[in-house]
Amino acid sequence: TRLCGNSMLAAAREEEHERRDNWLGDIAAKANEDGAAALRPGGFCAAGGGGKAAAAPLFGDGVEFDNVGTADEVCFAVSTNIGSEAYCAAEIKELLSEGEGEGDNDDGGSSWDVIARPFGIGGYVSCSLKAPDATGDGSEGEEESEEERRRRRRRLHASASSRLLRLRSAHNVLEYDDHFDLSEVVDEEGVDITATSSITGVDLYAFYKRRLEAGTARIASVERMGGESEEGDKGTFRASCERIGGPHSFQTPHVEREVGGAIAEVYADRCKPKMTNYDANVRIDVVNDRVIVGTQLNVDDLSKGRHFLRFRNAVTIKTNLAYVMVRLANVTEGNLLVDPFCGSGTILLEAMEMYDKKLRCVGMDVSRRSANGARDNATAEGCGPSSCQFHCADARALRKHLEDNSVDAIATNLPWGVMTGNKNVSDLQEMYEAFLRIAWYVLKDGGRVVMLVLRGLQLTRIIQKLGGRYRLLHVNVIRTTNNLPCLVVVEKLPRDEVNESVKGQLAYLSQFVCISKDMYHAIHYERID
Repeated sequence: TRLCGNSMLAAAREEEHERRDNWLGDIAAKANEDGAAALRPGGFCAAGGGGKAAAAPLFGDGVEFDNVGTADEVCFAVSTNIGSEAYCAAEIKELLSEGEGEGDNDDGGSSWDVIARPFGIGGYVSCSLKAPDATGDGSEGEEESEEERRRRRRRLHASASSRLLRLRSAHNVLEYDDHFDLSEVVDEEGVDITATSSITGVDLYAFYKRRLEAGTARIASVERMGGESEEGDKGTFRASCERIGGPHSFQTPHVEREVGGAIAEVYADRCKPKMTNYDANVRIDVVNDRVIVGTQLNVDDLSKGRHFLRFRNAVTIKTNLAYVMVRLANVTEGNLLVDPFCGSGTILLEAMEMYDKKLRCVGMDVSRRSANGARDNATAEGCGPSSCQFHCADARALRKHLEDNSVDAIATNLPWGVMTGNKNVSDLQEMYEAFLRIAWYVLKDGGRVVMLVLRGLQLTRIIQKLGGRYRLLHVNVIRTTNNLPCLVVVEKLPRDEVNESVKGQLAYLSQFVCISKDMYHAIHYERID
């Protein structure tokens, strides 16, 4: 009993010491307790913090993940960055809902289920047609005939495909054909290949040829080609692949050659492979141990070719992520949007195009070449100085170019520091903190700061340190090429409640000690009156 009591006493003392050591961090974390505690799978953080609800919902919230009914219901698969599926799904829902409520011509989003990471495949969003009785399209008491169901499906399919090609957060839109797991692949003798890392291109060829011959999989775009026509009238297709993750024993060209060869052999009477000027681009994308197959509907990557008419930085953000950042900033027509590290101006140019040039934008960059180049890009797209201004200035000079409480939102790609070396990491941290401190003054109450940054953990620690000034709304890691940057969204709090609380307590309690307030000013580097 005595030993047990001593152990309990020691544990209690340890807890008390830990509480005392962490008291300042606990105060700072209190302002963000709701935001930090609400992190859920997918990287999303519930809107809120500091005990108050956020002014507006977050773009991408409320999206379903990995909840596809059956593969037969899936019509489209849309590719985007791994980690940004929820944003893409939210935009798809908006596009498919455009015609909703228009009576007989209703092609709206009520007919579609939109799921992020379908079948557990990262970087993809699926669009599935709902069952007829779930859409409300048919007349009450009348059962839809098979022919009517086919006509309705074709109409909805055509309408949706044209809308999906307007996506700004995606890379490619596929007509979905098939998906499988690499664990399903078996060798020619029918022996399971238990280690997926040992699967070769030849194994993929044999597996997929058997899958096509058995009717387990079908390529709809290829089946619509040719028929029993002569050789010269056959359709043409190309097999392309993007391979992510691993390890794999095969490379991207192996997938294209072997799976493409299987498709060409099974559909030899309908089509033939061709590398250029083809009729269909059949994609076989590999994401870790999962494979998705579909026919690409867009010609070029949807995230490319929207801007950079005159100038482009050596390193720049993709336009699909710029779109996401503008949406997370929650700006509306007439608002003032600022990018203090503007580079080529991608984020601001994307915002101006999204809102039909009905925004006011200010860009800043410490590089004169970048600031001038961004200005040239904006001018080339019809955004003159009356709507889009650029300054060669350090981000810490925000208050020199902008009035206090004048900015509706800030969206920026913070310097990643990839090439700075270890000795400058502390300089980056100081710059991040200085930027956030100064941004607080120029932002309106409730204004958001949306940041894409490689050093996400470092930035979130700084935000915790400034917990009384900002509410943490959202933290999400995204894959870009071969990096894992973080999207971080904070909202300005009207008052630095933690700072004012501590100063108020010091001011009140100072009357009970024989030390002047000037001494506390010297200790805290701040007046406590």
